[in-house]
Amino acid sequence: MCYHSKEEEHAGILPSGNNNSSISNKRNKMTLFAVFGSLLIVASIIGLAASVASSKHQKVSNQHAKIELQTAHLIVKSSCESTLYPDLCYSSLADELKTSKPSRSKKIKNQKDVIEIALNITIKNVQQNQKVVETILNKHNNNKLPKRVKGALQDCLETIDETLDELHKAIEDLEIYPNKKSLRKHADDLKTLLSAAMTNPETCIDGFSHDEAAKKVREELLNGQEHIEKLCSNSLAMICNMTNTDIANEEMLNGRKLKEEENNGWPEWLSAGDRRLLQSTTVTPNVVVAADGSGNFKTISEAVNKAPTKSSKRYVIRIKAGVYRENVEVPNTKTNIMFVGDGKSNTIVTGSKNVVDGATTFNSATVGNYLYNSIVFYIFQPIHFF
Repeated sequence: MCYHSKEEEHAGILPSGNNNSSISNKRNKMTLFAVFGSLLIVASIIGLAASVASSKHQKVSNQHAKIELQTAHLIVKSSCESTLYPDLCYSSLADELKTSKPSRSKKIKNQKDVIEIALNITIKNVQQNQKVVETILNKHNNNKLPKRVKGALQDCLETIDETLDELHKAIEDLEIYPNKKSLRKHADDLKTLLSAAMTNPETCIDGFSHDEAAKKVREELLNGQEHIEKLCSNSLAMICNMTNTDIANEEMLNGRKLKEEENNGWPEWLSAGDRRLLQSTTVTPNVVVAADGSGNFKTISEAVNKAPTKSSKRYVIRIKAGVYRENVEVPNTKTNIMFVGDGKSNTIVTGSKNVVDGATTFNSATVGNYLYNSIVFYIFQPIHFF
């Protein structure tokens, strides 16, 4: 066995184990640095490519959104041309598109979509008017506001509730358009709902036309109510344009006019079942009203109050012979009520509310959602059906 001195190793004459290890470590480190550097370069290239792709995708997405917005504005402008107030129509819808999410523009593909947005805008404005009326009523609640004015404000709140109900029903009907019902039925229902909603603001304002206190409140409400009336008018005009066009197209497609139901003098909105009820000589009532106490109730108002809410079927109230001196109020939640009397000369309903005695026009005489047969209503002493 050979031995070497430390001097020889330090002099470099003989190889050292430590030197070999150091060289190996350096090589390993260089290899790691090279690999790490390569990975960094690859990652940078991938990141740059992804950034370019993302930027390109965002640019394309922005271009699509811009095109969709431009298309939406064109459809809105075209739809508003059929209205009485095209500037108001376009500005209100354009503002909605500007402030809403881009997804709203994607939804506007045709006039039906425009009408739906217009109805939602109208609902928001009606709700704002509702707050105004409530604020005025609360502000003057402790003051000596004339009874007639307070009554007129309450009437406004009722008409506002009716307007909101009618607008929501119109949106529901529009969502299923043109399916589930005939085009004519859709058209009639939508026109009826919007026509009713359009007259409610005027009914509200009519209650403030009598004295100075009423006129002052009227001025506070006038602009808002007129605005609602115009918005409803615009939606009604677009509905008429859409449904008339669709009906004409279907007639052209079929090569003939759409066959209308044989009504035999009955109004179109009256269902076949209701016609049979009105023509029948024996109608089975749900309840009976008799002034002499021989029925379920002595007054018509009691029977109405006990009637089901939001009924989908006709609820028949028979009113036996007699004179009923009452103002009968039928809220819009009491749907599908039918009154049947014992003959026009036997069943008489007469009320006494009138404007001279302090009642508002709205509360003096109104006709609503009910059917009647063989009853006389003396309107010169108004009764209230709403």
